[in-house]
Amino acid sequence: MGKREDENEGILRDRGIILLTGGIDVEMAARIYGEIIAYNTEGKVERIQMIVNSLGGEVSAGFSIIDMMESSRIPVHTFGTGEIASMGLMVFMAGARGKRMITPRTSILSHRFSDRIGGNHSQMLACRKEQDMVHERIVNHYLQCTSVMTREELESTLLLPVDTWLSPEEALLYGVADVVQPLNIL
Repeated sequence: MGKREDENEGILRDRGIILLTGGIDVEMAARIYGEIIAYNTEGKVERIQMIVNSLGGEVSAGFSIIDMMESSRIPVHTFGTGEIASMGLMVFMAGARGKRMITPRTSILSHRFSDRIGGNHSQMLACRKEQDMVHERIVNHYLQCTSVMTREELESTLLLPVDTWLSPEEALLYGVADVVQPLNIL
């Protein structure tokens, strides 16, 4: 890492900013909850600002980030920019209510999760149980984090059998986000 990158990282760190960009995986999750733990331990910031620009990724890694966000004593504000999709959207929605902001040109994708399984019949049956549990976690997360009130409404609006692209205005309508505004974090 060069001097300029070190300076930028220091500026972000001093302001309580976490960048969640790219695909969500175990390594990213470990970095992010390490940062959340550090902010909570140090107590130097009043809020954590997580900037999300992610196409999604591993469901278990994303839920581990969400669990850490919910465990944080310091509120985690989320800012969606670029594209927030799939598990990236799930993490974004876990931000503190009233503090989930998206920029006016953010692309937003909500959809049912997909999985690739293989193996013999018994292994596929075992995997099916986990898939059903993951689907229930996702449904419950949407119901907790949006203004959608029922499973039926959710599956007819945000979790359709096909990809659902939302405008920022639609994200507000369904309670996926709270505010549409240019990024104003400094």
